[in-house]
Amino acid sequence: MRVLHVTEAFGGGIQSAIANYVDGLDDVDHSLYSRARDAQSTWAWPGGSGHEVYAGGLVGFFVRLLAKVREEKPDVVHLHSSFAGLARALLPPGQAVVYSPHCYAMERRDVRVPVLWAFALAEFLLARRRQSTAAVSLREATLSWRLNWRTPRILVLNPAPFGMDHAQRPRDTGTDEIVMVGRISPQKDPHLFAEVARACTDRPWHFVWIGDGEAEDRADLEDAGVEVTGWTQPDLLAERLADATLYLHSGAWEGGPVSTVEAASLGVPVIARDIPSMRSLGYPVAGDGPGQLAAGVTRFFTDRSYADDVARRSVSVASAATRASMSASLLDAYTSAIERTSRGRPRAR
Repeated sequence: MRVLHVTEAFGGGIQSAIANYVDGLDDVDHSLYSRARDAQSTWAWPGGSGHEVYAGGLVGFFVRLLAKVREEKPDVVHLHSSFAGLARALLPPGQAVVYSPHCYAMERRDVRVPVLWAFALAEFLLARRRQSTAAVSLREATLSWRLNWRTPRILVLNPAPFGMDHAQRPRDTGTDEIVMVGRISPQKDPHLFAEVARACTDRPWHFVWIGDGEAEDRADLEDAGVEVTGWTQPDLLAERLADATLYLHSGAWEGGPVSTVEAASLGVPVIARDIPSMRSLGYPVAGDGPGQLAAGVTRFFTDRSYADDVARRSVSVASAATRASMSASLLDAYTSAIERTSRGRPRAR
């Protein structure tokens, strides 16, 4: 089986997810076509897999994609993210397609309502095409069902990259670190993280943001006393993450973040902002505003039974997200897309 992965935003969690898919199905012939995000490499790209990077605009990106599909003749085109998902309107009807939104665009909270309606309408129209959805959370699968109940929906959880034996390791007894990982961007809501840090200035905790982004947003974090590390290589990120006492996820909208399952698999308890995707994944949530999240963090450090519950539920999420289950589910998605497309082809006479 030949699979062509396509993404308009190769970096961060999407890069990590695609690398996991390639590693998880090593008997499949994978290739990648992408536009890169500078300085956001978060996971090593598997060797032996072809990777073409396009440096131009969106129109040229899609024109080259159609040519690449004609050249490679993949059994499946796997589209990652909403912008790449636009290719569903362009790919030939006989091409098997798997779509991974990695968070639907209509989940965004940084645009006006009419724009969200436009995103939802676009997704609704694009969902008319024969395809399969590889959803990274139950929330994403539910949205896919609402867009077109006939579309097969396969839950492909982002896997825990580290063995669960890390969850039982002894911890450093130094300063308690509260960590967030991701691009400093509206989706990850650095301002909320900064406000939580400000609300906890009288506490002996050290807030850390692993990642980088807009200078103004980074300055706001640093003004709140948050250490901003910049982008970090995967092995160094894992080391820093493993030293944290708590992972606080401030994301305003998500599909199924890779960083939280990485933290949980390292034995770092996770408290998340209360958004639908994080609830659907089973993470402990502590409200949507800075006061609520600060109260949740404080309770974690002062209420042993609550801290134990947060740790238990975090480990439970990571334990369910195995590489074996991801691989099996992903193969189901590819097979489903091929079979669904084959049923829609006219019979030869």
